Amino acid sequence: MDILKLVIVFAVMLILVARKLPLMIAAPIAAVVCWILFQIPLKDGFIAIGKNLTKASTIRLLLMMYAITFMQSMLKKRDAINQSQKALTRLFHNNWVTCTVAPFIVGLLPAAPAVIISGDIIQSAVGDWLDNEEKATAASFFRHISEAFMPTYSAILTALALTNMQASKFVIGMLPEIAMLEVLGMFFLYRGKVPAKAEGVEESVSKAADVKDFFLGMWPLLAAIVMIVGFSMNVLIAIVIVIIAYFFIGHFTLAEIKPFWVSSFDKRTTLNTLAVFLFQAILLQSNVVSQLPDFFAQFPIPTFLVFVLICFFGAIVAGSLTMTTTMVPIAFSAIPNGGYPLLCLLMSCVYAAMQISPTHICLTLSCEHFGVQLSGLIKHTLPIIACFLVFACLYYLGWSALIA
Repeated sequence: MDILKLVIVFAVMLILVARKLPLMIAAPIAAVVCWILFQIPLKDGFIAIGKNLTKASTIRLLLMMYAITFMQSMLKKRDAINQSQKALTRLFHNNWVTCTVAPFIVGLLPAAPAVIISGDIIQSAVGDWLDNEEKATAASFFRHISEAFMPTYSAILTALALTNMQASKFVIGMLPEIAMLEVLGMFFLYRGKVPAKAEGVEESVSKAADVKDFFLGMWPLLAAIVMIVGFSMNVLIAIVIVIIAYFFIGHFTLAEIKPFWVSSFDKRTTLNTLAVFLFQAILLQSNVVSQLPDFFAQFPIPTFLVFVLICFFGAIVAGSLTMTTTMVPIAFSAIPNGGYPLLCLLMSCVYAAMQISPTHICLTLSCEHFGVQLSGLIKHTLPIIACFLVFACLYYLGWSALIA
């Protein structure tokens, strides 16, 4: 019965979004529906919302959104993204490479607002070849591929800690799945729409000069990634350092950046972000996630497939970190010889779920950036994710058979 209530809650939210209600309205309404259906005590609901909206991670996210938007404005002012995109296109003369490699690099930055920079790259690269829904989907999808395997994200770090497995072996094990994600993304989003060969692009006079131009445009972002990944620096601190360095290296004046202090704060995006966290708080308070194992255990399917369903649907509801923390230990207890194939499968399912989850703030940011509805992004992402999950299961079965 509770699973049916959960379906109703998500159906309400998606219907409201499909009717073009902004997320800042749709999410609270869905939260109220959830509150009523699961009969959550009034006091408990308000406490959960208060904790979720005021916790350190939420405040950090809002500050990161502001800082990255500020850096994005500086990059735009110097036409840096466009410079890098053109250099990459000259190097490979392939639009698909430009539209996948650059957003992937951006995705190495473990911060939600990075999807906005990815959106700028996609916009610059594809022009009118894609509509805004497709651009929002491409910006989100290719920016998040790194989140499926990079041990800089909390869910993966947690999974590796829980299983005592090596990050290097996990990353190597995920490479075929990462390649498949790239192929599926290009097939569903670019095939027949974005020409692979870049026509009308000036010939490369010097490959070395093009590489230099690419890095000159991307260096603020790459510098932040190096500090975060290489030196385990706090994301917000790294971005602030880059902004200060870019101010001097980019020869900015105070008059140039003065408008950014106000324009970097987007009220609509902030309200939508808080609305998602409000919805998430009530959803977690319902405790419906704990019922998923018993629900899926009723079906006559292999054990690994039970955990695929639990991790996928559970992550849609509760997020990647919650499902990683709760289900990875249980899955390895049920399948003790699962090893790296099982870990790759579970993390693939969690990753896939987050690409269509209404609680995933990056999706909201990408939709806001292109002025489209969340339902449109989910519609374009679903076929890619469905094919990827089938591949992930087949990959698990094949790899498990080889090491058996």
